[in-house]
Order: sequence, then C-alpha cells, then structure tokens
Amino acid sequence: MEEMEILRREIDEIDEQLVMLFEKRMELVRKIGDIKRQKGMEITDSQREEYVIKKALEKLNDKGLSEELEMFFRNLISISKKIQSDNMK
Repeated sequence: MEEMEILRREIDEIDEQLVMLFEKRMELVRKIGDIKRQKGMEITDSQREEYVIKKALEKLNDKGLSEELEMFFRNLISISKKIQSDNMK
C-alpha cells in the first residue's frame, strides 16, 4: 500500500471521530439552548465564545495553525448558535 493511501485511511478514521464528536457537541449545544430559552437568555455570549477560542489556541501545539484553528472554532460556534436559534423557533 502506498504512503498516500495509508495517510488517507488515517484521515478517514479521524473524520469518523470528528463526526461523532460533532454530534455529541451539538447534542450539548441543544441542551444549553433549552436552558437559555427557559431562562430568557440570549443565544450569543461573546465572552464565552472568546474564552472557548482562547482556550483552544492555548492547547494548540503547532502555533503555525493558530489562524486556521481560530477560524475552525469561530465556524463551530456559528453552527452552534444556528442550532440553538433553530431550536428556539
């Protein structure tokens, strides 16, 4: 098996894990959205969003990927807010 095929299989395995983690995160996002709705809270919590991004960046070993990781988390947060907003309708 050639090296590229081996690497692609590793990526496939990671992608499977990402899908499972994504579903788990969105499940928790929905629960938090329910709590926010019950308490009359806004969906957006800018302080929390910045904390989540800062915390992720601190854990990043390859600091050359900081911009991409921040973009990843900003997109993830945007999707999370959409899920919460859709659930509030």
